[in-house]
Amino acid sequence: MKKSLSVISFLSACIFISSCSSEAYFKIGTSWVDTNMKMVYIDSCNARLSTVRIDSVPTYNQGTILVGKYEDINTVTGEKLTGIINATSYLEISAPTIPSSLGNNVIFDSLIMEMRFNGFYMGDTLNDNMHLLIHQLNERIKLDVVVGTEAYYNTTSFEYDSNPLVDVIFPIRPNNTESGKLIAGGVEMEPVRIKLPDYMGEEMLQKIEDKEDEFDSNEKFLDYFKGLVFVAGDDVKTIAGLKADSTFKINLHYHTQEEFKTDKVITFSINARNQFNNIITDRSETGLLPDSFIENEIESHLTGNQSFISAGDGLYTKIEFPNLHDILLTSTYGIIEQAILEIRPVYGTYQEHTPIPHSLTISASNISGESESVLTDSQGQSQTGNLVTDPQFWDKTLYTFDVTSFVQNQIAAPANQKLFLTLRFPSSEMQNSTQRIVIGNNDHSINIGNTTYYNRIKLKLYYNMYNEKN
Repeated sequence: MKKSLSVISFLSACIFISSCSSEAYFKIGTSWVDTNMKMVYIDSCNARLSTVRIDSVPTYNQGTILVGKYEDINTVTGEKLTGIINATSYLEISAPTIPSSLGNNVIFDSLIMEMRFNGFYMGDTLNDNMHLLIHQLNERIKLDVVVGTEAYYNTTSFEYDSNPLVDVIFPIRPNNTESGKLIAGGVEMEPVRIKLPDYMGEEMLQKIEDKEDEFDSNEKFLDYFKGLVFVAGDDVKTIAGLKADSTFKINLHYHTQEEFKTDKVITFSINARNQFNNIITDRSETGLLPDSFIENEIESHLTGNQSFISAGDGLYTKIEFPNLHDILLTSTYGIIEQAILEIRPVYGTYQEHTPIPHSLTISASNISGESESVLTDSQGQSQTGNLVTDPQFWDKTLYTFDVTSFVQNQIAAPANQKLFLTLRFPSSEMQNSTQRIVIGNNDHSINIGNTTYYNRIKLKLYYNMYNEKN
């Protein structure tokens, strides 16, 4: 008896398949074996998206100072997305190397902080300045050995003086990242320089000159000068990144008046191990209210048919294919030749001021959310999404992932061993930025005037079906 399967019976058997499919027929065999092979392409399989939140994200020792505020909205529809992001940075300053002798007739000049941007930003840097308040810590940045804390997280904070040492406004220039870089006209781009209070520098210089014990060791110095906190002013609308590395300096300038005036400097550096960013998001006017999550998860149909990935404060996207196993109903024998997952950022959620990330990380995880394995490419390298951007046609900006092995394994796996996919930022970006991306589910659309934008997740399957012939 000949077994066959028409296009109609195939589509009715797969409850997750819409009308977007095509097929080609092949006949293979010899005089001893006669088999029909039918290749079917499916591009509208059901994907269930959820946003999952992480309790906290480690943000220390990343070489990045994040400071500022940003209200995350869809610039086309005005819809509020992840909320109002507020980044505050905590810095520990190391004791300087003290010269054996300061010289005679020591006179204080200034205490100047220097730092460089690191290229990260979120917001309109051309029309927004950084209003920065620098506070002095009242307690040292220390790991809590009593409760077993092993890192500093986006939720960590320490007490600081409510009165700022400095209240300053300066332009945000994200590309000003390197010393000696030239701009038009051959003028060097200067680092951000902030003058700290004279009384602080005068007191430090006097203690050094008097050989007081505050400068005998790093521990004694930190008991004396516990560190600084960078806080954005209420009028700030941008988050910017600054380097927490050797380019960060606090220079104590002084001179000696002997036969000739001699300018000198004592340099304080940052302790990167104990520098971290506190990143808190106000979600009060979004669909991501804490009470909306069930076991730290909320399905995309409850958040405007979209899911979110957010660095710094810890959101990632979970992807399930609940009806994938039904493909087994379509033929006696069959194999998935290729499965490609396409991710399209939602229209209006990214632009020049809020660029989408260059890469995403995709992993297969078990029911408890623990990462089972990172999906790799044919060369065994972790997949990053192969981002293609199109500034003219929003629906053509997308990430693509080869999920063939995952889909093949899922079809064969028993129900209690099913896995799902997770989309996140690479760990380095998760910990040292506030980037985010918004992904539409199968039902997502945006209507603007007479145009409807479809930025939907898509799983493209290329399936070979074999029906044995007697």
